[in-house]
Amino acid sequence: MLRPSLLRAILLCCLGGRTAAEKAHHRIILFGPPGVGKGTQAKQIVEKHGVCHISTGDLLRSEVEEGSRIGWRVKNLMTRGVLVSDALVIQLVLKTIKRTKACRRRGWLLDGFPRTAAQAHALLDAGLVPHDIIVLNASNETIIARALSRAHKAVDAGQRPRKDDNAATMSRRIAEYEHNRDATLSALRQYMRMGSVDAEGTPEAVHAAVQSALQDGLHARSQPQLQDAAETSREEDDDGER
Repeated sequence: MLRPSLLRAILLCCLGGRTAAEKAHHRIILFGPPGVGKGTQAKQIVEKHGVCHISTGDLLRSEVEEGSRIGWRVKNLMTRGVLVSDALVIQLVLKTIKRTKACRRRGWLLDGFPRTAAQAHALLDAGLVPHDIIVLNASNETIIARALSRAHKAVDAGQRPRKDDNAATMSRRIAEYEHNRDATLSALRQYMRMGSVDAEGTPEAVHAAVQSALQDGLHARSQPQLQDAAETSREEDDDGER
């Protein structure tokens, strides 16, 4: 059972929707298998809503390139072939939100994180509770075909294809995603709204479906019954503290 204080934080901070500014504030997790089009949709969401796009992979690479204290730790771990800890990744996410004006004013979009149930719990424990989770779905055949198409286009343009744009690597990454998917979504589902989007179509069609899911979430956060639930939770918490 959720502690009243945690329930209050989730309902009041993430679902309450008190003012126009707060209603326009988005906290989004873009979830789905590798190659499903999260990066493409993330760019369009950023353009539409002005949120800051947080890609944990980009954050890690940026810290290494800057030669920061965290960057040295990340580089050392990578050199030894050790996975970067969830705590360190979340530390970077918190740092980005704190120093980026768009994150504070318009909200944020997490792309590619969390990937596991442990990461989801660590995210929530750090106070990073999203408003919405958008789950992009596409068949394995579609995802692999898109990866191979990207590789062929890169070769035709005289460029080197991405290392993971081949059938063997994509199949392995998809299998890893499927292994962790249900447990990760289960860890998040009890806290916030989740929308499922068919990502088989064109980027434009997928974008329209994503926007519809976000609008549904924005509408839900403005409903009076959710504000009433938040107030009830606060009263229960106050009674428990007396």
